[in-house]
Amino acid sequence: MALFSAVAGHAATVRAYVQPATARPNQVINYVITVQDGQAQSLPNLRFPLQIQQQSGVSSSQQIQIVNGRQSVSLQLSWGIVASEPGEFVIPTQTLVVDGQNLTTNEVKLTVENGGGDFRQDAGDDPNKPILQIELGKKEIYQGEVVPVNVSLYMPRVVQLRRLGLIEMEKSDFAIARFPQTNEQSSTIIDGVGYYVLTFRSTLSSLRTGDLKVGPANLELLVEVPMEGQQQRGNFPPGFGQNFPPGFFPGMSEPRKLEVKSQQVTLKVLPLPAEGKPANFSGAVGEFQMTASASPTDLTVGDPISAEIAVAGAGNFDALTTPSLVSNGGWKLYPAKRYVIEGPMDQNQTPTLERKIGYTQVLVPEAVHPVLPAFELNYFSPSQKQYVVLRTEPIPLNMKPAPATAGVESAGAGTATTVTDVQAPPPVADPQADITDILVRPPDRSNWLAPTSVLLLHSRAFWSLQAVPVSLLVLACLLAVARRRRAEALAGNAGSLRLAWEEFEAASNRSGTSDKEFLREAAQFIQQVNGSQRATGPVQAILDRYEATNFTASNTPSLEPAARREIHSTLAALMRQTLAKLSVIALAFVLSASVLQGAEAPKAVAASPDDVYRDAVTELDKGNFSRAQYLAESLTKKTPPQLSAELFQVIGHARYRQGDMGRAALWYQRAQLLDGRNPELKQNLRHIFERTRYLTFGESSPLRLASLWLTTNEWLILAAAGAWLFLLALTWRVFRSSPWAVVVCVVSIMVALPAGAFAALRPLGPERVKDISVVTLPDVNSYTSATVTSGSVIALPPGTQVRTLEKRGAWFYVEIPSSPENLRGWVESGSITPLWAWDASLVP
Repeated sequence: MALFSAVAGHAATVRAYVQPATARPNQVINYVITVQDGQAQSLPNLRFPLQIQQQSGVSSSQQIQIVNGRQSVSLQLSWGIVASEPGEFVIPTQTLVVDGQNLTTNEVKLTVENGGGDFRQDAGDDPNKPILQIELGKKEIYQGEVVPVNVSLYMPRVVQLRRLGLIEMEKSDFAIARFPQTNEQSSTIIDGVGYYVLTFRSTLSSLRTGDLKVGPANLELLVEVPMEGQQQRGNFPPGFGQNFPPGFFPGMSEPRKLEVKSQQVTLKVLPLPAEGKPANFSGAVGEFQMTASASPTDLTVGDPISAEIAVAGAGNFDALTTPSLVSNGGWKLYPAKRYVIEGPMDQNQTPTLERKIGYTQVLVPEAVHPVLPAFELNYFSPSQKQYVVLRTEPIPLNMKPAPATAGVESAGAGTATTVTDVQAPPPVADPQADITDILVRPPDRSNWLAPTSVLLLHSRAFWSLQAVPVSLLVLACLLAVARRRRAEALAGNAGSLRLAWEEFEAASNRSGTSDKEFLREAAQFIQQVNGSQRATGPVQAILDRYEATNFTASNTPSLEPAARREIHSTLAALMRQTLAKLSVIALAFVLSASVLQGAEAPKAVAASPDDVYRDAVTELDKGNFSRAQYLAESLTKKTPPQLSAELFQVIGHARYRQGDMGRAALWYQRAQLLDGRNPELKQNLRHIFERTRYLTFGESSPLRLASLWLTTNEWLILAAAGAWLFLLALTWRVFRSSPWAVVVCVVSIMVALPAGAFAALRPLGPERVKDISVVTLPDVNSYTSATVTSGSVIALPPGTQVRTLEKRGAWFYVEIPSSPENLRGWVESGSITPLWAWDASLVP
């Protein structure tokens, strides 16, 4: 007679594990045996190491799941066990009877660490504070390897849990799958304190190598904590209430909102070895198995064959590529289709990362083949620490040659032959694109986005220029004349001084020059030199002699030749002194300008991002993808940020090579905003779309889509050029009759009108990125309310665009692109990233 039933019509399997996998001495943990799709007819005679004792009897629970139309029934048998001392122990296999057969479980490894050290460190002196702990499946992994990560919440039994938030964890160095709200519940006793344990399961893979820190994890809780003096009620012995659930004995309690934080765990991430790396290695890391089948196997040359390839195992399935045919000579292959056979099972029920995916490959034989060649897949095995090439078995075929298409029938000797109708050759189909990887061709230089770009559509000067071109042309001429005169006035002091000196010397050397005329020229020269300043000394004496001679009625003695020579010498010294001062001022101006330029030069060199960009491209070529990503993203975080389409593509390449499809699509879409005509960028986005089938917002009309060919400024400049050309051609036609003027007018109108229309239709940069975010994590879903336990709306593949409408805590209410009309739902804020994280006016 069956003790436990879990019948589902499939082969039964058993699996054992401990929860948690890492414990402390004298901590009660659970040893669990899971029976999948079978009837347990007897309990196993449990065997444990000497340091481990059974603490409680068996407890059972049953789970029923339906995955892809298949019903799966899981029976869990659980025992409480305790380890008396620290160390690493291996629990041996256990045998139990399932469906009349003896089935053996796997061995289970249990790690027991020294207790009491840091377990209650975060709780301090408060015995009622919950504790959060991170547990990793491995302490040393390879880059790209997927490992389980568990977060366990230890709730004291005297505390009643009212509401549970979402687990948040830092993801800068890791790709961490979203933690579900569902959890596995158990109980334990540590250091004499009873706890309920809620375990949340997820997976992580590293984005770079080195000794990295996992965590801390954060969780918000709303709990009911017993008030002081209410934990022990009545005359019960100490610890009696710990054997009962919270609320079993009524008492006074108070609500508390808590935020618990876990410890950090160090994880050593090793780089994948370069030795033995296959040329077509796609980055898959894990343990995989592959099988293949084909139908039909009896066929004629030219008949299509459908090959079904199944890949099962545990690892980063997103990095797997379509298995290739070992020898494809004489075969015509069509693009393979990928689908999911079995997704990841409930991680809170079975601690496994196993999945199973399938590929449908259509092949057409072009010659007779005895077998369908093997399919090949390569990956890196962490357990074997080497690259593995996986191959299927060749599939035997019974193939016949194609029938003759033409023949000549003879009626016999001496009779005429008749030629049968010649059958037309079958039509040849056009080759279909089969993009299996991204194009990596970064340019040597990056065209940096100007942080002070101005949209001509909002420029008054631009529209004024188009409204009054003739007036502005005249104004430009007047400004040029005024600028020339001002330049002469500023730069011509020395010239005016020399001109005044030449006039004075001409008067001195001219014979017959009267004293009045000589002194007047001398006074004009002094006025040119001093301006409004008052002269002193001998110069003032010359001015006094000039005023006495020209403006008084007294008879002044005439100037002797010696007096004239003295005046000439005095003014010559004044001339040399003034020219020296002007030279010093000019030299000081030149030196100050050169000093300013020299001071700015080092700043420009230090701020230049070209060297960093070239280093990022070099690291990308070497295969150091995490280093290339770090260098490139550091430029986007500068003040002001250094942005360009080329830089965004380098980051997208690095993200793709690390298996991060969501962020690769994000950076490619950002690059497309700046350079939508780049053919390599379009092809890479098409490749990611074929892999993930992400959703994007499209333009409402073909004309708006065509308007994106050029930027708004480029359309406006083109329209303005057409308008100016029309105006000049019309002016030419008015002053001079010429047929070419009419032709130019027609051409200019054909340029100006469409350009102006496209400039008006083209969406502005801020409108293109307003409230748009991109899904960057895998396995993201949208829900009908802000909780994962609500109904679902649609799955959101990595790279999907959404428009945020409302924020509520850790959730966003978003609009989702769909056909025939957009959908709406709730998504977790940690799963999406804004499409544009900088000043929206920079978007062209």
